[in-house]
Amino acid sequence: MRDNSSGITGILGLAGIVALFLLARRFMPSLATVMLWIAGIAAVVLIVLIGLVIYFSVTGSKEKNNPDSPAAVLTKARSELMELRRNLLRIRNKEIAALCREITDIGDKILAVLKQKPDSVAGVRQFLNYYLPTLGKVLGTYVRVEESGSMTDELTGNTLIHLGEIRKAMEKQYDSLFDDDKLDLSVDMEALTLACKRDGLLEDENGEEK
Repeated sequence: MRDNSSGITGILGLAGIVALFLLARRFMPSLATVMLWIAGIAAVVLIVLIGLVIYFSVTGSKEKNNPDSPAAVLTKARSELMELRRNLLRIRNKEIAALCREITDIGDKILAVLKQKPDSVAGVRQFLNYYLPTLGKVLGTYVRVEESGSMTDELTGNTLIHLGEIRKAMEKQYDSLFDDDKLDLSVDMEALTLACKRDGLLEDENGEEK
C-alpha cells in the first residue's frame, strides 16, 4: 500500500510540474524558458553524477578483485601476519618466539609505510609474496615437529639461522622503502629456499620434504 501511494504521489507531482510548465509557457513565456533551462541543466548534472558514481563503483570493484592491486597485496600480507602471530602462540622455544615477534613487528612497519606510499607496493610485491609465506611454512613445520616431541637441537639451531636471514631481509626491505633504488633479493630468496629445503623446513612443490 505504501509503495502504491508513493508511486501515485510521484506521478501527481510530475503531472503538477508539467502542468505548471504549460501554464507558464501559456501566460509567461519568459518564465517557461527559464524553467526549461533550469530543468535541462539539472538533468545534465544528474546524468554526470550518475555516471561518476557508476564509474567509481566499477573501478573500485575491479581494484578490489584484482589480486595484484596494492589494496589486495596489502590485505593478503596483513592476513599472513595475523596467521604468523597465531602460530607464535604455539611455539614453546622462547628464543625462536622472540625472533619471530621481531620479524612480524618489522612486517607491520613495512605495511604501515606501504599504506602511506601505495605506489611503492609494486616494488615490494615480490618480497611480500615470498618472505611472509615462506616464514609461515617454516614456522608451521617447526611447530608440528615441536608438538610431536621429536624436536632436535640441530633443527632448532637451523631454524634460528634461517629466521635470522629472514629478519635481515625484512630490515633491508624496510630501509629500502625510504630510498629510490629498487631492492633485488632474488639471490637471497633462492638461497633461503634451498637451505630451508635442505634442513627439512620447506617442502617441494610435490609436497615432499627435501
